[in-house]
Parts: sequence; C-alpha cells; structure tokens
Amino acid sequence: MKKLLIIQHELDGPPGTTLDWASQNNYAVELWSPYLGEPAPTRVNYDGAVICGGSMDTFEEEKFPWLREEKKLIRDLIDNNVKIFGLCLGSQLIADIMGGKVHIHEPGWEIGFVPVETTDGETIQAFHWHHCTFDLPPGAELFATNSFCKNQGYKIGKNIVATQFHPETTEDWIRECADEVGTSHKGIVQNRTEMLAALPLQKPLKEWYFRQLDKLFNS
Repeated sequence: MKKLLIIQHELDGPPGTTLDWASQNNYAVELWSPYLGEPAPTRVNYDGAVICGGSMDTFEEEKFPWLREEKKLIRDLIDNNVKIFGLCLGSQLIADIMGGKVHIHEPGWEIGFVPVETTDGETIQAFHWHHCTFDLPPGAELFATNSFCKNQGYKIGKNIVATQFHPETTEDWIRECADEVGTSHKGIVQNRTEMLAALPLQKPLKEWYFRQLDKLFNS
C-alpha cells in the first residue's frame, strides 16, 4: 500500500478531507504531530506528503522550536523528490524553505469563503483563515490569486503544489471557525452568519481539492 505522510501542527488544524481522499485512493496515512513532541520520521521515501495549516507562523521558531525540525524534514522530502501538497501554513513553510519570505499580510486577515482566480480561468470559492502571506520562492509558478492577497497558490516543478487557502476544510471545521471569528479580525472577514450560510460551498471546494491531489499524487 502507498504511504502518505501528513504533518499536523495543532488540534485545531486537522487534515480534514485529506483523510477521505487517502482512504478512497488506498493510501496508508502516517500522521506526524511535531507540536506534541513526537520525533520526526526517519524515513523520507513516502509516496506523498501533505502539510497542514496552523496558527503559528514560520518565523516563530523561538516560540515553537519544533518548527526547525519540521523545516529540516520538509527539506529532506524535497531533496528526495517526494511529492508535497502544502496547505496554508504548509504553503508558507515550503515558501520559506525554498527561499521566499513569509510576512504579515498588512491589509489584514482573510477569513471565510473568498473567491480566488486560477491562471486557467477557473474561479474557486476558497475557504481562508490567515493573516500572513509569502513572497513566491525562486522557480515557483503562481496559479491562483485574488485582489486582496496576491499569492494564493503556487507550484514548483512537478512535485510541489501549495495553497494559501484551505481546500481540505470540512463542514465541521467551518462551523468551528464560525464560532471563533471575532471583532479583532480585521480585513476581509466573514462573520458567523455569513460563514454558515456559505457551507454549501464546501462540497465543490473538496471536489476541486481531490482533483489536485489526483493530479499530484496519482499521475
């Protein structure tokens, strides 16, 4: 059976529908949770890896020292040609490792369903929860953007796909986010009522995500 590594950074940043896709495609999942103090995997010959989101930032290594170990592992995965999908913080970690700068998004938070446009003309009703962004690393190709936060999705070669948004989101996680959003979040921010009203958008977003996973890992 093929092996998929999933890196989870906190309980509130679950792999979501990634687990459903893995089950449907006969991948055995190995979950690494560095925030729990778990040692990094010693193998790097995975058939794929998915790096989840999280509330910490790539530049907070003093506060979250396990980020150093994770960055080393991601670098090893890249050097060993493992295919990787980065989600939100995961996209920022890959950008940082590959030479892009990660920084606070000065216009503010992007929370809830906000559309992004792909370079092939598709509109994705994407789910967001972030206040940081990244500069594209050398060699990266931007494939998704919007007017509020330019760098929404990128690819590097044939082995790396990364999104600033959360295509892996589940309806349950959206409900949790709706309960957590508050007046301190300034920017493009859906309130609780708006987020819950947009729940039907989760299914087509999941379907888009599954198509990207198929292209990356199964082609």
